[in-house]
Amino acid sequence: MRSLSLCILLALLARPAVAFEVEHWPDGAFIGSPERLQWAGPTPLPKPLTLCVLYPHLRDAYWLSVNQGMVEEAKRLGVNLRIHEAGGYGAKAEQRQQLRQCVDEGSDAILLGAVSYDGLAKAIKQAPLPVFGLVNDLAPGLAIAQVGVPWQQMGWRIGHWLAERHPAGSPPVSVALFPGPDSGSGTALVESGFKDAIRGSAIRLVITMRGDNSREIQRTLVQQTLSRHPDLDYLVGGAIAAEVAVNELAQHNASHPQVLSTYFSHGVQRGLLRGKILAANSDQMREQGRLSVAQAVCLLKQPNASEAQCPRVMGPPILTLTAPLREPANTLSDGTFRPIYRVGTNEANP
Repeated sequence: MRSLSLCILLALLARPAVAFEVEHWPDGAFIGSPERLQWAGPTPLPKPLTLCVLYPHLRDAYWLSVNQGMVEEAKRLGVNLRIHEAGGYGAKAEQRQQLRQCVDEGSDAILLGAVSYDGLAKAIKQAPLPVFGLVNDLAPGLAIAQVGVPWQQMGWRIGHWLAERHPAGSPPVSVALFPGPDSGSGTALVESGFKDAIRGSAIRLVITMRGDNSREIQRTLVQQTLSRHPDLDYLVGGAIAAEVAVNELAQHNASHPQVLSTYFSHGVQRGLLRGKILAANSDQMREQGRLSVAQAVCLLKQPNASEAQCPRVMGPPILTLTAPLREPANTLSDGTFRPIYRVGTNEANP
């Protein structure tokens, strides 16, 4: 009996500690329909790897949630992390310098949340380390693998949800779109997806306002739009735009326009809870953080692994919500979590 119990215990210990539900694009790009699969992920490392991680910034809930997911998975797998932020989506020069810094620090690989789709191409190609795309898509050939979601679908899903409420032949409604920074990142894809989804419906896109994802810039854009279009029916934007729109409407005791968000944040969660935000997408950014570390470890351990063993283009399923998340641990960072820049090294976090 003791021998049988020991065998059962050893079998349980041999199983992977986690399993990820992912969407996987076997053709190597976020195009077409993905395959849904349960991915076991790698097992903890006997000898730590060091991953250099570059974010556009850490000033909003989105990247903070990615940060917590990466930290969690790095601790589970025994990975060292060195994390740097560029300061915003205009900081291409800073991110080029940070790519060189990753090499100088003696890292095993770079996980790049790029500030530009193709504006870092030369610096990436010059880096003698494998580069993994993190959240923001990169031009073909720049990364050996990618964790993220198709941002075209983030725009399309919100547009489709809205178009179903206002089909062709119903009374026309007006909408303003705030897709994010005009930087060649996911903004153009969000715009394209949204426009595709509302084409042929009763929705009229009256204005598109692009700007950096800082609260001050988005507030200015929202205020300008509400002043120019007082009869607007809907305001669709990223999480920061949605949050400041809710605040602006509350200050003026206004019930219109109704607000939708193309991605998620703690403020969007509260807006859904209070009925101030009508619908929102979650691309499960905390889970993306976990997946990015797991993918890098998997491929660094097994460079020639099959797609089933180590999917090269993958991400969590996108959720489109009209109510708050009941279990937000795959999407949002914990309320007490603060940015962490070092894991498993002797360097202290600021």
